[in-house]
Amino acid sequence: MENNEKFQDFEKEGRLKKTAIGILGILLLLLLLSYFLLSYPIFPILESLFESKEAKNNKIFLEEFTINFLGGTYNDLQHNYHINQSVEFVSCLEGKKEGREYFIEETYIPEVSDQSFNHISFKPCSEDTIILLHSHPYRRCIASGQDLLTLDNLKVLNPERMMVIMCESDRFSVYN
Repeated sequence: MENNEKFQDFEKEGRLKKTAIGILGILLLLLLLSYFLLSYPIFPILESLFESKEAKNNKIFLEEFTINFLGGTYNDLQHNYHINQSVEFVSCLEGKKEGREYFIEETYIPEVSDQSFNHISFKPCSEDTIILLHSHPYRRCIASGQDLLTLDNLKVLNPERMMVIMCESDRFSVYN
């Protein structure tokens, strides 16, 4: 009987060690995950991915409306995005709105006075501009406070104007 009791004690001790090692492993994993989630700005990237839309077939589909890029306008934006990845760029999009559809017929870059990785200053777009588009750093499609102030000023001149933020060659956030 004594051997049986020793065997049971040994089994209990083994289970306790396994449980302790399992708990310690989970704590170490949580510690490691918290380091990556809190030190690397992953939450703004996730928020940006949820808020933004991917363009398909030269169109941005939203619940309320669609933005259609006609001619080479979409290719122009992608080209500007690729050559300006180290700085923000801005583009004025001209065209028309018909019902729930925006048709972009022309893009142009206004005169820029200051341009950096996370900021751009430029002369205003023409009155014919229906969308002000500017880029943000990679996968950071969330509008800043300054962006929202700029949008408010645009809407004073024309309530149907919008702002679009481009943060990948085919990813956009739309603010109206």
